[in-house]
Amino acid sequence: MEISVEAAPRINHFFFAMTLLFALVQVWHKKAAPEEKKQELERQYEGIAHLMNAVPPQMPDDSIRLDHITYGDRVLHIPFTLTKVTKSEIDVDAFTVERKELLVTASCGEKGLGPFVKSGLVLNYTFNDSRNSPIADFQIGNSDCL
Repeated sequence: MEISVEAAPRINHFFFAMTLLFALVQVWHKKAAPEEKKQELERQYEGIAHLMNAVPPQMPDDSIRLDHITYGDRVLHIPFTLTKVTKSEIDVDAFTVERKELLVTASCGEKGLGPFVKSGLVLNYTFNDSRNSPIADFQIGNSDCL
């Protein structure tokens, strides 16, 4: 196949245009990939909330109730109600320290929520008493899992 002298510049322009198009697609993909990953994580985090509401973890007894879990802005809100005590009957500071220590261990483990926390999910635990008064409110994130 012979290429005429007049067609050579057009072929060069074609290859240049295709090379430029390929480079632009690569740049676009490099910028779009992190956004796609972020959207996938958001879907997974929302799925966790739905799953935990549909099949809640078993509580040790009826003195603590897991309420409706919600998700928004990379934060999974996990509310509990202590059904048999009021705020005045407990040492709030000691309760908060004890619960946070237990929940850091549980939240950072390789099973359950640990991989999600390590990928950027923040867990916001709240505890209310039997009269719906707030007792404790704390967050666990990746920095707590070190």
